[in-house]
Amino acid sequence: MIKTSLADPRTWVICWLFCCAAYTGAGAGIIPCPPSAMQAIIFEHVPSDIDAPVAIEATIDDQAQASDASGRPIVVLNARIERVIKGSIDAETLKILVYPGACTLTGVGRGIIIGKLRDDPLRGLMLEAMRTNIRDWSKEFSQKQMKLLQSAVCRANESGGRECRLVGP
Repeated sequence: MIKTSLADPRTWVICWLFCCAAYTGAGAGIIPCPPSAMQAIIFEHVPSDIDAPVAIEATIDDQAQASDASGRPIVVLNARIERVIKGSIDAETLKILVYPGACTLTGVGRGIIIGKLRDDPLRGLMLEAMRTNIRDWSKEFSQKQMKLLQSAVCRANESGGRECRLVGP
């Protein structure tokens, strides 16, 4: 059964992110999504039904809105790799690439990130992240993500995009 009350942490995460996006102007023109359609790039567990070349456990420290080489909007996230689950990555940090959608949440957080590596002409090696539905998150995992989101400091960058940084360890 899907909870519809504001007592559900996932609902609070969604409401909080929409308020922040609207406040910074980054949400202009976004069609509101129902909670059942909200997606994120952080998985709570490695799913058995997804075959991706790379899976890492990481902490996303910051995010910035930008454009790729063809001018399409992207979100670039900087992540500290805590553990490589699948694939071969010989680095402590990695940039994560997300093509945003109206129902895709991005930002600071901690968990499993799955995708494929690609070489971006402007930014070098990046992980293009897959998405998961946030309804798949447990209540405890949602609460942890909410605490991380609340600890982030966000501002508008020079080009009017949104940047957020994780504060603390």
